[in-house]
Amino acid sequence: REIALIEGDSNWGEFSPFLEYEPQEAMSWLKSAIESALTPFQSNGIDLVPVNATLPAVPIQQVAEVLSWFPGCNTIKIKVGTKDDLARIREVFRINAAAQVRLDANGLWSVAEAKEILESLYSEFGSSLDYVEQPCQTLAENKKLKKEISFPLKIAIDENLRKSGNLNEILEVADLLIIKVAPLGGVSACLQLIEKVDIPVVVSSALESAVGINYGLILAASFPEMDLECGLGTGSLLATNVAELPIIDGQIHIREFEPEFSGHEVVPERYEWWKNRVMKTAEFL
Repeated sequence: REIALIEGDSNWGEFSPFLEYEPQEAMSWLKSAIESALTPFQSNGIDLVPVNATLPAVPIQQVAEVLSWFPGCNTIKIKVGTKDDLARIREVFRINAAAQVRLDANGLWSVAEAKEILESLYSEFGSSLDYVEQPCQTLAENKKLKKEISFPLKIAIDENLRKSGNLNEILEVADLLIIKVAPLGGVSACLQLIEKVDIPVVVSSALESAVGINYGLILAASFPEMDLECGLGTGSLLATNVAELPIIDGQIHIREFEPEFSGHEVVPERYEWWKNRVMKTAEFL
């Protein structure tokens, strides 16, 4: 994971669109970075945010180790869309029989695949399945799935929200919205979006460093009624970070910190690449 940190007067902002994103798609990430660097966000008194564990598509024998990186998290988001999904889900319940599971397909399933897999999972695990995030790629496919599925499936929308933007159509399908600060243009833009909807939201990460995660935590703490575990524990998946935001009893404490750059130096060519990327992206602001 590569990121650029931008220093403001008193804060740091993070610009970390994925490397393959073109400047126009990266624009919202830069808006978020600039806002974060310049805006002294005020806490509303909440300083603890509950989070879920995130389980990538790791080998079965590695599941227990990964879950141990998320102490106290009983809600577990599992990346699905591989041939080992069922075995991985069963391993999660073997380790934690009381788990609530969220599935994230990243739009990899067709309607027929999603219907077959989800109905099979529901027959085995029932109400322990919390929701499925972005089961199919398009909004039309997700809408069709919702009509055809034989049980009360809850669908959370992520990519369709970030990439299609037609909120009214999204709300016809979505039972929950996945809110990610940087891809949606910053904390203020997310607050405006959340005010427009009357369905639950789950504030999640886009695999940022601790700097970016902290703004997700600030957003989640803006809502006293935010009672869903947030997908903001992904720092546990990184080998190293610019600051530590440890998960304690399934929660992360919001705190101020200075990024630690020691050990994260980059070669001059990479620095220039990111500087040029910022300037090219800024042309779209």
